[in-house]
Amino acid sequence: MNRWLGLSFACCSGAVLSWAAPATADPALAASVQASEPAALGQGSEHDGYSALERSVIQQKLSERGLVAEPAPEGKLIEEIQIISLDVFDERDPMPDFVNVLHATTGEPVIRRELLFREGEAYRASFVHETARNLRLLQQLSIVLLVPVQGSRPNRVRVLVITKDVWSLRLNWALDFSSSGGITSLVLNPSEENLFGTHAVVGAMFIMDPAVYSVGFSLGHRRLLGSHQQISLAANLINNRDSGASEGSFGEFRYGQPLYSLDTRWSWGTSILWRTDIARRFVGADVAVRAGIPVEYNRDRLYGGYELVRSFGRRFKYDLSLGFEADRGVYSTRDVSAYTPAQVQRFIATELPLSDQRIGPFVQLHAHRTDYRALLEVETLGLQEDFRRGHDLLLRMYSGIGALGSTRDLVGSQASLSYTQPLGDGFVRPVLSSTIESATLNRDDALFQAALRIVSPRLGFARLMIDGVFFDRYHNYLNRRYALGGDNRLRGYVPGAFTGANLIAVNTELRSTSLDILSAQVGAAAFYDVGDASDHVDNFRLKQSVGLGLRVLFPEFDRIVMRVDWGFPLAPTPDNPRPLPGGFFLSFGQAFGMPGVPVPSVLTEKL
Repeated sequence: MNRWLGLSFACCSGAVLSWAAPATADPALAASVQASEPAALGQGSEHDGYSALERSVIQQKLSERGLVAEPAPEGKLIEEIQIISLDVFDERDPMPDFVNVLHATTGEPVIRRELLFREGEAYRASFVHETARNLRLLQQLSIVLLVPVQGSRPNRVRVLVITKDVWSLRLNWALDFSSSGGITSLVLNPSEENLFGTHAVVGAMFIMDPAVYSVGFSLGHRRLLGSHQQISLAANLINNRDSGASEGSFGEFRYGQPLYSLDTRWSWGTSILWRTDIARRFVGADVAVRAGIPVEYNRDRLYGGYELVRSFGRRFKYDLSLGFEADRGVYSTRDVSAYTPAQVQRFIATELPLSDQRIGPFVQLHAHRTDYRALLEVETLGLQEDFRRGHDLLLRMYSGIGALGSTRDLVGSQASLSYTQPLGDGFVRPVLSSTIESATLNRDDALFQAALRIVSPRLGFARLMIDGVFFDRYHNYLNRRYALGGDNRLRGYVPGAFTGANLIAVNTELRSTSLDILSAQVGAAAFYDVGDASDHVDNFRLKQSVGLGLRVLFPEFDRIVMRVDWGFPLAPTPDNPRPLPGGFFLSFGQAFGMPGVPVPSVLTEKL
């Protein structure tokens, strides 16, 4: 999904979708820069070189300023740091340059305060690489290049910090369309993502699905008053589309200071989140039906928490968290007086989550290695991506205390472990996770999760991605379920076609390397999806689909790819009696996310 938003287009009757792109250009970097690049950026350790787009940017800026890349900068005195902010649209783009006046470019002070090195200090590649990673995390920046260049003397070095903003004033939008139901979901989010060049965000929000629409706003700043403190506030009111009656609201408030660098020792945060509405499960454009009853129920969620984090080490990090949280979920049926007691009982047993309230302290240890590797053509196109290597371990203990208002006296534990092993210029990452809540009166809840991602080395023109997940909720006291089908793990099937407390899926995707078409990065994909969801592992009946896809990245607007997929099932089902012509889907982001160890935090908690 494109940051907060995504665009999905589903058509199960063979609609045609087309996208126009500009003509091709393939700039190359001068031989002198190519020769100096590996030593300058540590190729073979953290960086594996630049894309054609990034090479062309470096070549241009070095030529304009009469500079030469420094092949051995480590330990030399930094005599100057030059900040270069690229226009959103330049000579590589078909848009006229005057359009840039409508955009707020990130100010130089904003970039400088993110730097973990200063003029007058010795050049340390680890600090430069970490700064690049932090800058790439800023949603307002697409291209991020930190290039050491020769200084005025042999023992001195300059650093070029080159960034390219994405378009800040934007109408973020999301659309879900089917030939049978028309427009079933629409999201409009007009926002300014870089207010006065400070990375402050202000926006409005309109969300519509087949049953309701909501209107609201969002505000945020990740460097409040020039500090490293973050704050965000959002709220939406929900109304029924047919009657116009109010159905509730949702929103959040977050405030805190994250671990913004490897040398940061303390972090803290607090948040309050709420959602009061009517939850509905859709299959395609329609509300699902179970036991003859539409799957919709009252939902009241509230979360609040505070945490304090102490971080130890640098290459091998140990982040110890202590905190307190309250999490309430209250669920109840709508009016079911027209149905038989047997229907209602089956509906409650299979669809209604169990109400639960947990209040108590927690303690958490996150241990991980901070060695990273910058790769190309993995999750995005034409831009470097940072992936952590080595081990990643999470241990968390939490509780629910009845005397404080919890519905269960419980002791909960979460343990997750992954290890990322390089495989040429790819990698292998297995992930194992277990969550167990041991409660009084046999009210236990437990989940086992396993995932595996294999990213092959670049095979000339492409990479092979193999991604598998397995979720086994072997104690399901809270009556939680997964949904499968649509535009992600089982493309071509009706969205939400399969549900269950357990899920298995394996996705194989061949993704081509990108072509530079007037600065748009374009690639293709072919995929094979397998999966199912069921309340019992023994009842898995694997479904299969295949298809082709197109990937497009516009560095002027985001680091997230736009994805167009055409998929169709290999066998008919009641919801898909005719596998052909399948379904077309348009969305942002890859069909399946990169697996990793989830690190709970009050600053990132979601309802």
